[in-house]
Formats: sequence, C-alpha cells, structure tokens
Amino acid sequence: MGSDVRDKISNAATVIEITLGLIILIACVVSSLGIVFTTDIQLLFSVPNYLQARLSDACLIIIGIELIKMITSYTIDSVVDVMLLAVARQMVVEHTSPLENMLAVLAVGALFVIRKYLYISHLDGPKKKRDEKKKAEEKEQEHEIEYHI
Repeated sequence: MGSDVRDKISNAATVIEITLGLIILIACVVSSLGIVFTTDIQLLFSVPNYLQARLSDACLIIIGIELIKMITSYTIDSVVDVMLLAVARQMVVEHTSPLENMLAVLAVGALFVIRKYLYISHLDGPKKKRDEKKKAEEKEQEHEIEYHI
C-alpha cells in the first residue's frame, strides 16, 4: 500500500511538471510572437534602451525554453545550462558595476568548471543509459537472428 501511495504522488508530480512545462511553452511562444510583431525597426536602431528591452525579453524567452528542458530532462547538465543563461542574461542586459561584472564572470567561469570537471554523467540518468543499453542489445539480437537466417 505504501508503494501505491508513492506511485500516485510521483505520477501527480509528473503531471504537474508536464502541465507547468506546457504553460511555460505557450507563454514562450506567445511572447516570441509578441516580440516579432511589436518590434519597431526604427526604434530598434535609434533608441538604445529599446534594443536593450528587446534583448532582455528575448533572453527571458530563451531562459524559459531552457527551463522547460530542465523540467523534462532531469539532468544536472540542464540545471547548469539554465544557471549559465540566467547569469549571462544579467551580464548582457543590466547595467552593472565593474565589481558586479567581475562577480558575474567568475560565476560563469565557476559554472563552466563545474560542468567540465565536476559533472558526473552516471548521476544523470542511469535509466537513460539502461534504455540505451537495452536498445543496443535488442539490435544486436536482431542482427544475430538475421545472420542465422
């Protein structure tokens, strides 16, 4: 009975994650269309703040898409990607002091170091690796059957 309750809670959490992912995806699509159709080309080239606002909006949409990928993939790598994009957006869009810029660059550098040297791939989905291994074994069996025929 205890595993039944856990399974139901896990399934409910998955449904909520998928629902939130769909809501975020719809918001990203609507926002993308809004940016495309409401951008004034003359203002884009003549008013620097207008360009900055559009870049900020575009970066938020990209972060939203990465957030969807993070919700659906369950990997550490996708979490690092979202954090990289958030820090990069902050650096590009906001007018920050030199100290804040240095801290942002250090944060991006630390995230790259984490991704390169501290990332342990087998923590990211033993299920995915098992599925790939199972598919490879099935293909191998198919080839053996064809060879014997």
